[in-house]
This record gives sequence, C-alpha cells and structure tokens, in this order.
Amino acid sequence: MTIQTASIKFNEQGTPIATEFDDVYFSNDNGLAETQYVFIDGNQLASQWQNTNATYFCIGETGFGTGLNFLLSAKRFLEFQAQNPSSTLERLFFLSTEKYPLNPDDLELALRLWPELNTEATELLNAYPSLLPGFHRLSLFNGSVILDLFLGDATEGFSAAHSYEQGRVDAWFLDGFAPSKNNSMWQPALFNAIARLSRPNASFATFTAAGAVKRGLQEYGFDVRKQKGFGRKREMLVGHFIANSTDTKQAPIFYRHTLLDTNKAGQHIGVVGAGIAGAITALKLIQRGHKVTLYCADDAIAKGASGNDQGGFYPQLNAEAGNASLVHAHSFLYARRFYDDLLNSGHHFAHQWCGVLQLAFNDNVTSRYQNMIRNNTWPTSLVHKLNAKEASEVAGVEIPYQSLFLPLGGWISPPELVHSCVNACITAAAKDTFSVKTDFRLDSYDTDPQTLQLHFSNGRSECVDALVLACGAQSPQFEHLSLPFRLTRGQVESIPSKNEFSNLATVLCHKGYMTPAMKGFHAMGSTYVKNELNTQYRVSEAEINLAMHQKAMHAAKWSDALTLNQQTSPGRAALRCSLPDHLPAVGALPNFDLQQDELNELYKAKPDSYYPIPSVKKNVFMLTALGSRGLTTAPLAAEVLVNQMMGEPLPMDNTLLNVLNPNRFLIRDLIRRR
Repeated sequence: MTIQTASIKFNEQGTPIATEFDDVYFSNDNGLAETQYVFIDGNQLASQWQNTNATYFCIGETGFGTGLNFLLSAKRFLEFQAQNPSSTLERLFFLSTEKYPLNPDDLELALRLWPELNTEATELLNAYPSLLPGFHRLSLFNGSVILDLFLGDATEGFSAAHSYEQGRVDAWFLDGFAPSKNNSMWQPALFNAIARLSRPNASFATFTAAGAVKRGLQEYGFDVRKQKGFGRKREMLVGHFIANSTDTKQAPIFYRHTLLDTNKAGQHIGVVGAGIAGAITALKLIQRGHKVTLYCADDAIAKGASGNDQGGFYPQLNAEAGNASLVHAHSFLYARRFYDDLLNSGHHFAHQWCGVLQLAFNDNVTSRYQNMIRNNTWPTSLVHKLNAKEASEVAGVEIPYQSLFLPLGGWISPPELVHSCVNACITAAAKDTFSVKTDFRLDSYDTDPQTLQLHFSNGRSECVDALVLACGAQSPQFEHLSLPFRLTRGQVESIPSKNEFSNLATVLCHKGYMTPAMKGFHAMGSTYVKNELNTQYRVSEAEINLAMHQKAMHAAKWSDALTLNQQTSPGRAALRCSLPDHLPAVGALPNFDLQQDELNELYKAKPDSYYPIPSVKKNVFMLTALGSRGLTTAPLAAEVLVNQMMGEPLPMDNTLLNVLNPNRFLIRDLIRRR
C-alpha cells in the first residue's frame, strides 16, 4: 500500500536525474524553456484560454516529476487571469500522476533551480501531500489552481479517474522518461485511458517522437503530427483528439448528475442544515459565485451534532486499506489542508494540531494495531507506532500502552468552525448573495419546471433554483430519501482540568476519547445509544463515560482523578445520523421509485453500457449521514458535491465515488434481488 519515493541525484549542471531510469527530469540546457516550448506552446494554451467561454480548463499530465510543468502552467494561468479580467476562466485544474514521487526535501532542492518560480514552488511545497496512494486534491492560489495528483501508476490513475460524458481533459502534457527507458508506461492501456478522459478536440504535446507513441496515440483517436523539437532535439509530437472514446466514461448506474444548467452564474441554492456539512458546502458554493441561503432548523447555527465544544479530528483506519478506510484517509488529509487554508485566510476557530494517540489498551486492539504496522498499510507521516515511553512524552501524561500516533490530527471546536465558515461566506459573497435563516425547519418541498419551492414549519415558503440537504439527524423525516438511516444518541462530558492531567497535550482515543483542555475543561466521550431520540443530558450516561475512561486508563494513576462536574459544565448530548456502511451519502438525490424499475435487471450482471442512466430528483442534492466523523469527512464530501453540481472535475476515483453515491444501497439490493 505504500508509495516508493524517487531515488535521485544531481548532475554537474544541477539537473535532477532519476536513478531508476537513468534519465533527467528536464533538459540540461534549460528545463523552464523546454516546458514552455514543448507543453505550453505545443498545446497553444494562450490561444485556448483566450478563445474559451468555459469556467475552467483542465490539463492532464503523465509524469509529475519535480512539478516544473505544473508550476509554470500555474504561473502562466495566473498571469492570463490578471491580464484578462473579463475572461470566463475562473480556475485551472491540473490532473497529474506520479509513480515515484520525490520526497519533500528532494523536491525543494530540485525547485531551487528556478527562482522565478519561487512563489509557485512555495505554495506547492506547503501543500505537498503525504505519500498515500490515490488522488490528492490540492487547492492553491486561493482556489484558482487545483492540482489533482495521483500517486501511483499513470495507467491506473487515469483509468480510475472520474470523467463526465464529454470528457475531462482539454490539453495533455505527455511527459515522463523516454520510452526507451520507461517502456512499461507507454502502453496501449495508457493511450486508451488518455482517450477516455479527453474532451472533444483535446490537444496534446510530447517531447518524444518515438514511433510507438505516435502509433499508440493514432490508434486511440488522436490526430498526430511532428514539429521541431526543443533545443537539439529534432522532432516532437503534437495533435488533437478527433474520435469519440468507446470506453464508458462513468458507470451509468452511479452516474454523477450535475445542475441542469452548470453555466448559469449566480443561481440561488438553498442549503438545509447549518452544521459542519452545510456550512462548508455553503462556503464552497459561495466561492463558485452562487447565491446561497443557509437554512437552520434551530434558533442558532451549530446546535445539533456540530455543537460539542471540542471534537477529535482523525481518520478511522483499519489494518487493510478497504474503501471505507481510503475514504477516511483521503478525506482527513484534504480536511487538514482545508482547515489550514481557512485559518490562513484569517477565519479562526479553536483547535490544536496536537496529534492523536490511539491506545492499545487491550490484547485485541494491540493485535489489530500490530497488523496495521506490520502490513505497512499507511504512510508513516499519517500514522506510526510509539512505545509507552514515547507515547507518554507526546501526551504529557503517563500512557501505559504502546500506541498509534497520528501527528496531523488533533481537536477542533465544531461550533467555532461552523461560525468561521459562515464568516468566510460573508467575506467572500457578493452583495446580497448570502444569508442565514434560523428557525427554518424544512417540512417539505415541491418542484415546478423552473424552481424548487421549500415549505418550512414556521409557515414560510421560499423558492430556490437548487437544494442541498445537509440536515444530519433530520434526514430520516424525509420519506423520499429512502435510505437506511440510523440515529444514535451520543453524550460528551466536560471534565474540569486538574493538576494530575492538566498537562495532557494530545487527543487520547481508546473506546472513547479525551482532549486537551479548552478553557479549563477536557471533552470526554462518548456514548452510543441506538434508537434513542431524546437529547437531554443524563447523569447515568455521564457515569458510563467516566467508567469507560477509567477502565481503559486504569494503569495510569492520573485517571483516578477524573471527576464529573455536573453543576457548572455538565456536557451535552446530540444525535448522530449514519448509514450501515459508516460512510456519508454524497450526490444527487435519486428518484428511488424510478430507479427501482430502471435498474431491475442489475442481477443479470450485463456490461455497464446495457443499463440506463438512472433518474434523480431535478436539482436536489444531498450531503448527510456523516455520523461522528463530520470533522474528517465533510470538507472532501462538500468538494465532491459542489464539483458535481458545477460539472467540474471530481477529486476522488470512481470506486470511492461509487461507495458515497446515495443510490448504493438500492444498487446492492437489486444486484442481490432483494
């Protein structure tokens, strides 16, 4: 599951060389000029940007390497935006793959060669991801440039990448080491995957003029021609995609429906739910230029499951990298970058990036953690093992167990985060394009050909162009959602900090969790009570929480000093909304009745193309059932949803997108003929 980093050396000219392939990453003569000539001018990007009326442009690249092609493209795009303020182009998407990524130190050394790219390089280095296989979305330059970096084999990445029916990529940088030295990459499967992602008339340019590359591109639908190569190189290849790929762009049964009119600027979108999911979704919609109304069922925002003073921030990882763990791992890394960007923009919320210790407090847990480390399932930058002494040093208190440490985690104040996102909406929104309405509990909605009409329990009705249901525990009340929602009561205690454990410096997790102190109190939780909708605070559950922690931490003397404080700060209870697979529902709201008929032959296991694109409710979307992991999963889930609504490139591979699709339970039942 781990990624092997590149082994590099620098030659006398200072050019990095990949020892695996005995080839340079860029020309010894002038790598920057080579990138400009071969890829930027070879694809005629300036002309393409000048003549488009699209809101985004997507470049695909076969070898990220040092990031030189990406950085120069970003620089040229930002220059284009500054020089063409009336252009419709709002953002550049850059899809790239790298099987052997440089480690951060080598990357920084390589990029020192180009002081003219220092600003762009610093932005990349600050966001450079952990070496976890799969897609990493990096939002750079205030969201104007989006890097989707796939760590792994190029063919695997492009085959897994999501594409709408019209394709994804407008221009290709076919880079990578020479075919004579990296023949395994330049294979028919790669050209097929490139064709699958290509939009009509997509351009390409490549430094090589090798016959195998030329024939491969022609076979999969590209018009290919030779032109003068860079410097001493005699020839290079350029051309355009002239065919329609015969490969399925996305599985019809899990089709990702967009807004009916993705190019209509300033649509009014109603977001129902003013917790973490709703607030982050609202912010991303505002950043795309839409009018947003955030509807809150309570008398103030962040009063439901997003109302706890503190929440642990970390992914749920297993010894095997199954789909659920991969969703959590990638969501966690994206969320950390999203929160850092929010903080750096001046929108603060209480938090500590103090790491999270997962304690091996019994034999079963110890065995599970040992398997995870033995299997080398996750990169050490994400999680690694500590012995009891090391764990105690990190925690600032005695930890009598070996532990797993997640250094990028910590704790966040959910209500402060929600308020921070709302304030960011206010800052980013054009005049009269954002509002929050409290005491607006959605009862129902209906559609007409143009708009959606929302009906609220306060007797009011309002019209919107599109609707996002991000209403958490309220979701089961809408019968048409037809999902197996589970509501679980959870209670968290507020424990007064005492000398024995006041130095706690990291989040502790066992069967429950405990955070470092905030304003003199530690958060300690949490209970899981099924089929219970009452949210009144209960002393009986407080005692369960206390006993759970003292039992898990019985070997640490300081745990004896844990006491409840029910008079001044007794904690709180709320309802979590989840689904049986513990993953959120993200996407267009299915028309379950129609899909039942449209997909009733799924059990026959016909090819994808046999099945129709299933019906959905027009312009109605959902992001719900985040359970107790909203801090981890909400930012990337909101990014998926808003990208889908806008018809923009999606940040996850098809497999992970499918396990988040709201119709996944219906699909499963139809396949099993239930």
